[in-house]
Amino acid sequence: KPVRPQDAVTRWQDFLGKEPYTNIHPRTALPDKDRIVSTEGNRSIRYGAHEMNSKPSKHHYHEETWTFDPENNVMNVDNTVVRVPLGTK
Repeated sequence: KPVRPQDAVTRWQDFLGKEPYTNIHPRTALPDKDRIVSTEGNRSIRYGAHEMNSKPSKHHYHEETWTFDPENNVMNVDNTVVRVPLGTK
């Protein structure tokens, strides 16, 4: 279900949980200018140039959930695209 532009930040905060947030990428542990990462580092919002430059009807961001698999030594990410159509009230 699309999110209204004025509700997007509240939804980000609900998804990420309590502050403080970082920009440290959960897999690389390096700063990432396109992500807002939860305190625990297991959830992130991805909103970069690709998302910002989407057509107004396709404008979106990504809710990402990160899970480490110690048996295989890999970080898995579940990605949900959230549409935020621009020009809506």
